[in-house]
Amino acid sequence: MLKRDRAPGAGAIGDFSDPALISTLSEWLEASGARELEIATADGRALKIVLGAGPNPAAPREKPVVPAVPPAERHAVKAPVAGRFRDRHPSAEVVPLAGKGGRLEAGALVGFVEIGPVLLPVRANETAIVAEIHVRAGDLVGYGDAILTTEAKR
Repeated sequence: MLKRDRAPGAGAIGDFSDPALISTLSEWLEASGARELEIATADGRALKIVLGAGPNPAAPREKPVVPAVPPAERHAVKAPVAGRFRDRHPSAEVVPLAGKGGRLEAGALVGFVEIGPVLLPVRANETAIVAEIHVRAGDLVGYGDAILTTEAKR
């Protein structure tokens, strides 16, 4: 435990009318969850800060009721190598291979990772629904980066 020097002038707060000091003390007070702070010095100076009524962040909150439905199991489809992600074959002018909310079969092609002239396929691990797409066409991806997240169909 640190020992505080209580000698006169040690750790002096300074001018109580300084707006910067009052603002800093108010922020610390609010962050701590307390509502009041009172400081008095031996020479008769005093400062009292009282925060307005509002929700006390330190007060216990009621936990929201969570439905008893278990969360869907999610899996990431990851880049097999580092390169540039392509959501369709460059020579085909078609819609992207995988879209949010779309159904994917196990082994389905979801895109490509381009390394120079080479295109390596990115395939779905299982039959599922696309929950999130993490990269856009043309984005650089690293080995193991999540391309998209799938959610098991219920």
